[in-house]
Amino acid sequence: MSGRIKALVEPAMLVWARETASLSQEELAEGIGVAVERVQAWESDEDKPSIAQLRKIAKKCKRPLSVFYLPEPPQGFQALRDFRRLAAARAGRFSSELAYEVRAAHERRLVALEVLETLGEQPDALGLTAGVNDNAEVIGMRIRERLGITLARQSRWGDTSKAFRAWRDAIEGAGVLVSVIGGAHHQIDIEEMRGFAIADQPLPMIVVNGKDRSGGRIFTLLHELGHIILGQSVIENTVEPGDTLPAPVRAMERFCNQVAAASLMPRDDLLAEAVVRAKTPLRSLWSDEEIESLARRYGVSREALLVRLVELRQVTNAFYQGKRAEYARQREEEIEEAPSGFAPYRQQVLGYIGRGFARLVLQGYHNNQLTLSAVSGYLGVQAKYVPPIERLAFGVPA
Repeated sequence: MSGRIKALVEPAMLVWARETASLSQEELAEGIGVAVERVQAWESDEDKPSIAQLRKIAKKCKRPLSVFYLPEPPQGFQALRDFRRLAAARAGRFSSELAYEVRAAHERRLVALEVLETLGEQPDALGLTAGVNDNAEVIGMRIRERLGITLARQSRWGDTSKAFRAWRDAIEGAGVLVSVIGGAHHQIDIEEMRGFAIADQPLPMIVVNGKDRSGGRIFTLLHELGHIILGQSVIENTVEPGDTLPAPVRAMERFCNQVAAASLMPRDDLLAEAVVRAKTPLRSLWSDEEIESLARRYGVSREALLVRLVELRQVTNAFYQGKRAEYARQREEEIEEAPSGFAPYRQQVLGYIGRGFARLVLQGYHNNQLTLSAVSGYLGVQAKYVPPIERLAFGVPA
């Protein structure tokens, strides 16, 4: 019967839901199994979808069914319009998957603020601001001081996977939510999005793409932190700012790259390393063992280390470009040989929503401010998965 009952919804709500999901009329029609003319008729108020069709629309647009019965589209934050995007992909359009992740990140931030208000607590303030003309080395040092990252601590991490977790924990501890898009149910092409930042205060948010390697994710994490310090919400899908970008945008991107590099590899510490002092700047060659050893010490990728050495005029750009091509070939071989599969479900969930967000929601539950149903909804899991996620979030052995 529901397939015959018309859904009394406003056409503007149908248009809003489709456009904020970054779907064309053709894509929506194909996704719900109707002719595009039917979608056009609904949006022009010549016809109404059935309730069954509205359910399909809600699922495709990843919106709750109830929102379609609002009298007009919600005002305020527009997930896609409030971001500056660096490099256009797919003729400047966002994929529906990316549109959803941007919206979901924004909504998680709002939930976190609401939970804090319910608990009567104030969010931690990052307390860092900067302008593009500031000294990136100084900003990098301020970041390390705010996060409590010392070279001795950094050198104990040993590899980029541990380093990423440590940087992420430190940034979350400083009042920034961090999410990693990945797992079986959240996939975004790395060519479309490497990361994005919601710079709104308090509780700004960084989202990175889990498809990137650990070293790449670390650099993106610190790069996006640079954008937060600048007060810029941005979606990025490139590492190096191209010449097609406007000069002010290129300057901002270079500044964030410099801040990330200075945070990860402080200039004075790096130049004081014995292996660096033993080299003749721009002339000496570096062995693979030397590069890998120094990269491990700072918990960064080999590429990031070499870029920093180029910037500090210790190696030539030609040497870096040669190594970069060599590393790219190695990655292709590793991908072919790597086993397929995903991490355990609880790890996927925690990586996606972020440890800081999970701990906050669980704190609300234990303070009797949130029901188990609300907690499972905020975490996006069935209630039975809440205990194992809690143990993982707080570091309690299973």
